[in-house]
Amino acid sequence: MIFLSLGSNLGNRLKNIRKAIDELSAFFDCKVTSHLIETEAILPENAPSDWNVPYLNAVLVGDSYCSPFELLSKIKSIEKKMGRDIDISDWSPRVIDIDIISYYNQSINSDRVVLPHKEIEHREFLQYLLREVGYPLQSNMLGNTSYKPLNHFVLDPKIVGIVNVTPDSFSDGGQYMDADKAEAQVRKIYAEGAHIVELGPQTTKPGYVEIPPSEEIDRLSGVLERCSDINCIGVDTYFDDVARFAIEKHNVRWINDQNAALNQDTIKLIADNNVKLVTMLHGMDMSWFSGRIKVLIHLGMQLKNIIIDPGIGFGKTKYQNIEMIQNCRRIKEMGCEVLLGHSRKSFMEVFSNFPPSQRDIETLAISSFADDADVEYIRIHNVQDHMRFFVAKYFMNQDCITKATHILKEAC
Repeated sequence: MIFLSLGSNLGNRLKNIRKAIDELSAFFDCKVTSHLIETEAILPENAPSDWNVPYLNAVLVGDSYCSPFELLSKIKSIEKKMGRDIDISDWSPRVIDIDIISYYNQSINSDRVVLPHKEIEHREFLQYLLREVGYPLQSNMLGNTSYKPLNHFVLDPKIVGIVNVTPDSFSDGGQYMDADKAEAQVRKIYAEGAHIVELGPQTTKPGYVEIPPSEEIDRLSGVLERCSDINCIGVDTYFDDVARFAIEKHNVRWINDQNAALNQDTIKLIADNNVKLVTMLHGMDMSWFSGRIKVLIHLGMQLKNIIIDPGIGFGKTKYQNIEMIQNCRRIKEMGCEVLLGHSRKSFMEVFSNFPPSQRDIETLAISSFADDADVEYIRIHNVQDHMRFFVAKYFMNQDCITKATHILKEAC
């Protein structure tokens, strides 16, 4: 088997590693992916202070038709494509770093490739990940099990963290109306592993009084300006003016159109800018998705950028919401990625007496069900607890630890 290590400490690290894995799939058949760990940067003496940025690291196990030298060449092409500057120091921050750790147990010592990787015995974080995926470490590396990463993450499901910049949202209304507080919350849940941080400038709870687009823009402007360095911001809006403002002025990569109300020109703008679009079902007629997807594709949207949301809480009774969640696998048959936005919602009153702000345990249970149904995105308030839960779930999944060991045994 081939073992690769991936690292990123520049930009959206989770997104970078996902992108690298996707690019590698063209010539690398990945069998096992470790979870991700956050580690301190390893730096030379007198390194600039801005190089001291933590990494996310992962290890992949798989096969390839490429020779070691062909594999290295293709890997370097991916690094360059993703924006890594090969002309600056190896110690400096980088968008992505991909190393070949081992290639079918071969020993190679050339100017271009040294295998197994010479840094295995010097990198505790690498030994930590290699143990996880069953790599045959030398005996002198097996005893040190005290290493502790800074943090732990998983790639899936993708977490959409909610920050409502409203005074009246049902769960967190009023907490983040101040731009400084909103910025702090965005940065917090981004650091906790959110794939997208979605800003909600208007409540859509039952009986809400609609505010105009100009007020949504006012609520969004301050936090979007403060968080311009975070390239995973999304906006929840069904107003054309707000969507255009978010894309043209702030380069957001995600629009959640809960009412499917954006006009054709705005949809074309979203398509032209390669922005993800979430479209939501009101009611129970799942055939609506088919027609909506056809319209969006006709307007230029790529299928990979269309995300469908079954609309928990929108035009459904409490029991219909539960039925819709149970039908997540059927919804996936539409051919698009799926988002489930169930966090803390009122249908949980069927089985919970707790107020909305205290429904994170119930939300986690449903998130786990959605993950088992292969739902790609979960839209939730409590990112940290979800990430902790899914890391633990990853390790309790019997396959995640034993699969690599079985593959290695079969390869021998």
